[in-house]
Amino acid sequence: MKFTFKPLPTLILAFCLSLGLCLPVTGVMAAMKTDLNTATIEQLEAVKGIGHDTAQNILDYKKEHGNFTSMDELEAVSGVGKVRLNALNEAFTVEQTKESHKKTSMK
Repeated sequence: MKFTFKPLPTLILAFCLSLGLCLPVTGVMAAMKTDLNTATIEQLEAVKGIGHDTAQNILDYKKEHGNFTSMDELEAVSGVGKVRLNALNEAFTVEQTKESHKKTSMK
């Protein structure tokens, strides 16, 4: 069996695949985010710019203050500034739970 290369279908397929990589897929990306309140130290450290110390500070803060109610609450964690907060926002989300609703209503 002889294979014949057809450049046009191959180019169309390559174009479609590359277009899919270039377009933002926010719905899918949001679904891929991990809940910050269930994140492990390994998941936190996997984020570019987040080292062991910052990841541990996040877990320590959560242990002391309870679940995060929003991503903005990370600004209170030692070692998390605007740049790291942006990186964490791309990888994590905060799911609203009964505990976080209680915490919000107590403020």
